[in-house]
Amino acid sequence: MWIYERYDWMNFEWDKDRISALAEKVSAAIGYLHGRIASLAEDDRTGASVEILTQDIVSSFRIEGISLNTDDVRSSIVRRLGVTNILTGGTSTHFMEGVVDMMLDATRNCSVPLDRERLFGWHSALFPTGRSGSYPITVGDYRKSDVQVVSGSMGHEKVHLMAPPASDVNDYMEEFMYWFNNGTGSSHILRSAIAHLIFVTIHPFDDGNGRIGRAIADMALAAIGGGNGRFFSMSREIEKEKKEYYAILEKTQRFCYDGDITSWLEWYVNCLGRAVDSSIETLSGILNKSVFWREFSAAELSQRQKKVLNIYLDGKEAKLTAQNWSRLGAVSLDTAIRDIADLVEKGILSPYPGRTRKVEYAINYVKSDGFLQHFRDIRVEQGEKGHYLTATYEGTEVRERLSDLDYDQYNSGALSSEDLVHKYMAYLSAL
Repeated sequence: MWIYERYDWMNFEWDKDRISALAEKVSAAIGYLHGRIASLAEDDRTGASVEILTQDIVSSFRIEGISLNTDDVRSSIVRRLGVTNILTGGTSTHFMEGVVDMMLDATRNCSVPLDRERLFGWHSALFPTGRSGSYPITVGDYRKSDVQVVSGSMGHEKVHLMAPPASDVNDYMEEFMYWFNNGTGSSHILRSAIAHLIFVTIHPFDDGNGRIGRAIADMALAAIGGGNGRFFSMSREIEKEKKEYYAILEKTQRFCYDGDITSWLEWYVNCLGRAVDSSIETLSGILNKSVFWREFSAAELSQRQKKVLNIYLDGKEAKLTAQNWSRLGAVSLDTAIRDIADLVEKGILSPYPGRTRKVEYAINYVKSDGFLQHFRDIRVEQGEKGHYLTATYEGTEVRERLSDLDYDQYNSGALSSEDLVHKYMAYLSAL
């Protein structure tokens, strides 16, 4: 029995006390994140928004097994937002700008009612050619045939969802949109979780249901901040937990005989909490990247240099060497060496001292060494989730988690604690 085969199936039940306690905890974390964002300069807020949206789009597609070029996504976002102070190494495409429009519409216009025309526009943006891969599909309209969600090879398929008959889709979607637009008496967090469950269960389109379902869920979450931007990525966290996501989704859709969706809500709210915690932790990296591009905005760089620098600025855990630059930039070693030499001359990179072979380089996030004068008691220490850089900045203690690679390089003497401050706490220079 599938969940939609219950009478009045969208009228769910759950453990109110248990789920409310979880939602309140996550709501507090979101409040903390928004408070930190609110203290930033406008350019930094814009930079953080661009990076979170980039992560969200790339992850939402990757959940479906589709790889997008991160720099192309970022370039399309920057173009659509009219941002001029963020340098990218990608190419803005018509298709990607359509995808960006969908996500911006969902999160920036979260108070606008959801209707057929809006959904059909999103769907058309995902499939501008009228095809999913090599297969023609119905685009900009509900599906006309019954569908199954399956996995496995031919002859060994496993059915994860028998979607409702196509003849029921329109009525179910009208009921869903009325519910979504008129409030549920629940928090935005629970509204997001329930909306996601209902939409992907109805499965109203031939393809793209997961991506649009997550956009609708994000639409509900964006209302927490009043439509002023969403600085965490649920899709990125779902991608990390994709196996668990599909398992709890199928369990709820297939075995929820009594309409009790406590297990689904518990998983979803906890996953959202992890997404927010992750964003709090990675926000500093996003801000450091924003500071870097602002510091070197006047530098004349090739698209390839921007692309490879962005890979490292996005947290690539690999030593910055000519060999790795050659591989990431898809160029010869000689070209990579020339690229790096140019960046050293412009003050963007610095070689680690004492190396003559396979020289490693550090990215200079801020130009002035005077930045270090504001720090006291700089130290690296063990924490719950790894190693942390801790320092006192103008009387306030700040703390950032180190990547394993950076800790190893610090431990070997290749990086000093001052080098780590430049990399992990550059954002403080903008305060």
